[in-house]
Amino acid sequence: MEISSLDLLYLESDPRTKQPSACICLRPSGSQDYAGVKAERLITAHCMSFIELDAEIRRLHAELDEIRARAKKKFYKAEAAAAGAS
Repeated sequence: MEISSLDLLYLESDPRTKQPSACICLRPSGSQDYAGVKAERLITAHCMSFIELDAEIRRLHAELDEIRARAKKKFYKAEAAAAGAS
């Protein structure tokens, strides 16, 4: 199983707008090809300002917090069921 890491993809001149843009992407671990932009998958929209990028990062934080809460409930439920079966 290949593990990916979050990374910043920053373009000085976005081909679509000719302005700087940035987004968050997934990169295969160990991949450092920034010039060729070997992003595995973009996980945010292209942002034209830091404020837009910050909003996307906050959205990702909220999603991860919600995933953490769901996982916590499932793990504690499984632990309680295992303790009850003993």
